[in-house]
Amino acid sequence: MRKSCLVSLILLLFVLSDAYSQSVSFLNSPVDARLAALGNTGYLLTSPFASQHNSATIMLGNEPSLGIGASLLMWQPRSSDATVINAGGYKRFNKWGIAAGFRSNKFSEIIKTDDHGTPRGSFVPSEFDLSLGVAFSVNDHISLGMSLRHLSSKMDDDATTSAIASDVSLLYHRDDLRLGLGVSNIGSKVDYGHEKYPLPTRVKSGVAYQLMDKQRHALLATADLFYQITPGYSGLASGVGAEYSYNNMLSLRAGYHFEGKDVGPSYATVGGGLQFAGVSLDLAYIIAGSDNPMRQTLMFSLKWSH
Repeated sequence: MRKSCLVSLILLLFVLSDAYSQSVSFLNSPVDARLAALGNTGYLLTSPFASQHNSATIMLGNEPSLGIGASLLMWQPRSSDATVINAGGYKRFNKWGIAAGFRSNKFSEIIKTDDHGTPRGSFVPSEFDLSLGVAFSVNDHISLGMSLRHLSSKMDDDATTSAIASDVSLLYHRDDLRLGLGVSNIGSKVDYGHEKYPLPTRVKSGVAYQLMDKQRHALLATADLFYQITPGYSGLASGVGAEYSYNNMLSLRAGYHFEGKDVGPSYATVGGGLQFAGVSLDLAYIIAGSDNPMRQTLMFSLKWSH
């Protein structure tokens, strides 16, 4: 019986790794529907989920000084069928700011069986992380950010693990241009008791440019370039996106996200948003082929800023 459970666990980890590209890769899943709709880019855009994304972005003076939000992500519904719920917020003061967030990831139910294939119960694999970020303005054009998170993963009652991870980022902004560089998910390995798995560490860079910002019409372009350095899953990931906004009330977004064959699948994205009195509701949808695990991934975000 114990041998059967161990074999089931190993098979489960293989399936999740194959669908997710690597262990605890929910750390690299989208955190904000606005960013997800932009080809999963927007590394340099301010978001209530900054502690999970890029803490340095909360120091931009032309952005709200306070933001909170919650998101629901239905991730890879045709393969891993995961549901990611996250919440976050930030507050900017004079020369520094703080951010915090919580993220929970649950997979579909797994049926346990004995050596003869007879069902012996079920369980739901789950993961979560808690993050805290700080940011500092070096001057009017440069800001620094750092986040620290604790993450936990439970694949079965006897297969749990935890780890500590951190992000660091640098952001330069002048007028309508933003440039940035950072590293995410630097930390300890996760260990389920039979093998240790590295975190999905990425070196990140990004650019964002406000192409137009008139009284009623605005157009924003974003592009990100990442390199994942996880052994066995290393390679490039990148994306481009564009956002059109009308009267600061309605937004339409589209983008494309590319990942190397050892990192993950590529896909197109579309989405939109409504904003009123500081409240915004955003939607993102992933367009992919029938054999792509990202097909029909859907995300919603509800945010308030001031």
